[in-house]
Amino acid sequence: MKATGIILAGGRSSRMGQNKALMTLEGVTVIERVRDELKKAVQDIIIVTNSPEDYDFLGCPMAGDIYQDGGPLAGLHAGLKNSQTDYNLAAACDMPFLSAGLGSILLNELGECQAAVPKISGQLHPLFGAYHKGLYRRAEEMLEAGDRKMRNLLTEDSRILSEKELLEKGWGGEEACFFNMNHPSEYEQAKRMLGRES
Repeated sequence: MKATGIILAGGRSSRMGQNKALMTLEGVTVIERVRDELKKAVQDIIIVTNSPEDYDFLGCPMAGDIYQDGGPLAGLHAGLKNSQTDYNLAAACDMPFLSAGLGSILLNELGECQAAVPKISGQLHPLFGAYHKGLYRRAEEMLEAGDRKMRNLLTEDSRILSEKELLEKGWGGEEACFFNMNHPSEYEQAKRMLGRES
């Protein structure tokens, strides 16, 4: 199965006060960590950003939002529309501990559905999910109608996978893979988490 990783890097990082994707953990930018982990599960990577000059150093194809100020849904739309593969794994640029193993489990679900998204401890995680390329059309309809809610992209054609289901399919149960950095305090927390892992 050929798949594309879509890294959503279009946010303004206003709560962080600087571009969170370019902040470093152990000398490596967060977005490089995301890219390198995704590469274990996919063959191609697309960075969705409205400031491509910031990410030239990654050497990846880039796409800009077609719908401005549409939030993560607009980013996913642009990534899916530009993807050359039916199977796609989307990830936010601020998830330093995401898991390629979990990503592969989600991608494997796409044979029978349009989207596969984890739901852990009652919380849906659409910013680390697998999406069929054809979903960009539904995303487009939503954005045209002014609906920016990622959860509304998920219909009866989607698979919402519980913690129990994911564990049964081989996920290791690391909730850190859903950790994302929005505030300086969360950046400090990420550094502490790395210290505990080593």
